[in-house]
Amino acid sequence: MATTNPSPHIVQITVFDLQNAALNLVLAKNRYGTPQPQLDIVLPSGSTHRHLSAALHAFSADLELRTPASERWIVQSERLSEPNHGRIYLELAEGDHAEAMRGMMLLNTLLC
Repeated sequence: MATTNPSPHIVQITVFDLQNAALNLVLAKNRYGTPQPQLDIVLPSGSTHRHLSAALHAFSADLELRTPASERWIVQSERLSEPNHGRIYLELAEGDHAEAMRGMMLLNTLLC
């Protein structure tokens, strides 16, 4: 009996519309005053906490895959206290202006 290996590229994906989500790119500062590129995400009313969680995971995964191997920052995400509001931010390794600008360019790819 011949067996075939399932393709590793076939996955089931549930999609929801992010067209009405508000995305705001900001160069913030962390609690130590180091630059922290971040993307604020506000989903439209009627979205569930699961939609927000899925969006944060999906965006974070995309950023991880787009991050050059030479970068040492950490992609983080969190849900904020307001309904349907979260953020993705980069914990920079060096914390200098050049790294912050590279991080901002990476986050900007999610807005295109």
